[in-house]
Amino acid sequence: MPFANNECDELPEQCSCSADNSALYTALTGAVGISDIGEKAEFSIESGYRLIRVDHRLDEVGGHEFEIALVDDVEFSVAYYAKVTLLQIPAASSRPVARHRVWRSASMRHSQVLRDISRAVLYSYLVHDYDLLFTEDALMGNGKFYWFRQVSRAIELGLHVCTYDSTKQVLEPISTQRALTDVQDQTWSDAAPESLQALISIYPLDRQ
Repeated sequence: MPFANNECDELPEQCSCSADNSALYTALTGAVGISDIGEKAEFSIESGYRLIRVDHRLDEVGGHEFEIALVDDVEFSVAYYAKVTLLQIPAASSRPVARHRVWRSASMRHSQVLRDISRAVLYSYLVHDYDLLFTEDALMGNGKFYWFRQVSRAIELGLHVCTYDSTKQVLEPISTQRALTDVQDQTWSDAAPESLQALISIYPLDRQ
């Protein structure tokens, strides 16, 4: 399957260090291709925060990457950052496929506003324009838990979900929480598990 070997660039090092985080805030909020997506993402934002999308800052020529961030305009910092890379996977989908890497702040200051950020960004915003490619390294530091949580959420929302079987080189549908539990049990019982990959869409996926 074509997406099996696609790599996603690392997240910027500026996320965690406070001084560099402030510099990232400045770069994002001062970018030319910035738009406020809070309303479209159906995200209830507390005073002082903005949910933004920044286009063309990373790839002014190719146009295949963009950034989404929850910025704190009081502390001039970034509370949530996602780098989204757009892929073409014609064997599985006719739509652009969005692969994302995510960083989120561990600060208690942002804990309340970050509670539903993944649901808003992924399932109220991105999934309407793109199919979603989930890989185990999507979240810095806790990717496997994040993968299962988001795939479980997609099933709960009634979306079309498939995981990639590297042995058969096909997409296998997962339509129930029980089926996902079976994948989870197999993953954690396997001494050398394959990297987790899933494709999520609002439309049926081509599994040939």
